[in-house]
Amino acid sequence: MFYVVFKQLLIMALIVLGGFTFAKAFKVDDKEQKFLSKLLIYFINPFLILNALNIDFELTKFIQLSLVFALSLVVHLIMIGLALLFSRTKNSEEKDCCNLDALAMMFSNCGFVGIPLIRGVFGDEGVFYLLGFLVAFNVIMWTYGYAKLSGRVNVKKIATNPNMIAVIIGLIVFFVPFPLPEVLSKAIGMIGELNSAIAMILIGVLFAGFTFDVKYIKHIVKVCFVRLILVGFVVTVLILCIYKVLLPIINPVDYQLLKMILFVVLICASCPSATSVPSLACLFNKDGEYSSMLVCITSLLCMITVPAVVAFAELLFKYLA
Repeated sequence: MFYVVFKQLLIMALIVLGGFTFAKAFKVDDKEQKFLSKLLIYFINPFLILNALNIDFELTKFIQLSLVFALSLVVHLIMIGLALLFSRTKNSEEKDCCNLDALAMMFSNCGFVGIPLIRGVFGDEGVFYLLGFLVAFNVIMWTYGYAKLSGRVNVKKIATNPNMIAVIIGLIVFFVPFPLPEVLSKAIGMIGELNSAIAMILIGVLFAGFTFDVKYIKHIVKVCFVRLILVGFVVTVLILCIYKVLLPIINPVDYQLLKMILFVVLICASCPSATSVPSLACLFNKDGEYSSMLVCITSLLCMITVPAVVAFAELLFKYLA
């Protein structure tokens, strides 16, 4: 699995390089970056979710998806705890910066990076299970994450988020006893297929506008350590414990499926900082450039850390599971 993850990240890196070259050559500005980001978040991603849920209903699959959602909530609570522990400050001047650090530690890029990565490693079945993580991410991002910067919870933001709407519609499609018309299914599938390439191109465009400021180096090192290393280590131990608990009570034919589900959660949790963090920073007039810098640096370093986390998890599963 380490080799498959590394190979997929290498493919994604080549597309990022293409997006970077394009952005440099044609001087892509902030307005065009925001358009590409909105296109991906609010149009392409929802169709990818719909496509993943456009399958025949099986009670076992629904139970498995619910398991992923519950596990993802626990993982997010762990990430919130680690973020609060490592982003504390007594300096009032650093409070805004530390709040952005906390968000960058808490929330992974399970959409832009996670979806194409999981798809490359596990296929559409992996994307189906990833939806449980994505739902937990959106709920916590637009409740706790939003409140972290604004001081209040915005229920409307959760209810009207296109990805959440897509999950609800997708679950209806999943539960109904008949498939969508072929023409509609193909249209949904074609739009969803755009996700991987567009997400990587967007990261390349973000890299093109990247500027490094040495005054933030202490914060950046701390965020990278928690987001890319510590979270991966803690979640690896968690999924190993869950695997050992569930192993005696499940059918032996489901061992590999359980392992795949747990590794989907691990890879999602180990992804770089979420691109939603700069979006929230801009929304509340915080330091958008700094939060974008965190996304860029963690996205670059995840080429090394994600395969390393997967390799570490595989070793633990091999010798301890």
